[in-house]
Amino acid sequence: MRRALRILVVEDEELLAAVIAEVLGDSHDVICASNVGDAIDHLLGDDIDFVLLDCVLPDGPNWQVALEADRQEVPVVFMTGDAGQAEELGAGARPYLLKPFTIATLIDVVDNAARPLPH
Repeated sequence: MRRALRILVVEDEELLAAVIAEVLGDSHDVICASNVGDAIDHLLGDDIDFVLLDCVLPDGPNWQVALEADRQEVPVVFMTGDAGQAEELGAGARPYLLKPFTIATLIDVVDNAARPLPH
């Protein structure tokens, strides 16, 4: 039997983080972090399989989290409410979610972007 994906949700808006955790928590192990420092601590200390990463965080640039995730070969999906930023992200190789997004879109992105786990 496969274990549940451990998803790190890095989002400083508490309500949005709670909704994402509620939606994904039925089938995944969800950990929330509201800033760069906590996110990196979770990446270093927990067995994270996948990261949903807000593009604007209160304590620094999100690229620090993305770099650590890349170092550990953990897939990252960016989340942004800025349409201009979404256009830039769309030109890159990483998947992204434009806020506000639907629950169905969230689930699709997670299912498609998360790496398969060993049995």
